[in-house]
Amino acid sequence: MRWFALLPLLALFAPAAAQADEIRCLTGGSRAQIHLSWKLPAEGQRTSYVRYAGKTAWLRLTLLSEDSTEMAEGRPWQFDTVWAEHLDGKVIGRYAISTQGARIYGFDYTNARTGQQTAFSEDIGAVTDTGCRWD
Repeated sequence: MRWFALLPLLALFAPAAAQADEIRCLTGGSRAQIHLSWKLPAEGQRTSYVRYAGKTAWLRLTLLSEDSTEMAEGRPWQFDTVWAEHLDGKVIGRYAISTQGARIYGFDYTNARTGQQTAFSEDIGAVTDTGCRWD
């Protein structure tokens, strides 16, 4: 009978556990010297975050556009999204991201001021239990 008393507590903590941040590690630049962590948006959310290696602050991303394509029947859909990167109330860049299922097939950043583009690729070797780690 005592376990019934725990049910309300379990109901409180279950949503928090289900919303744990899913983070992907990416590496890019001409010599693969730029590293960043990307917090995937929660289902239905229009906000995401990136953090560059060596930095403590997460930069907010807001969804600008989203397209989806069925690549093959029975396979995961491909999602192409464009995100604006914000710092101090200004848009400082854009990310164009292509995903299919759990895979990232394109992750490209364009600096808003210079127009310089940087392509990133998923860095599975940098994934740890606590986020991303680059040696």
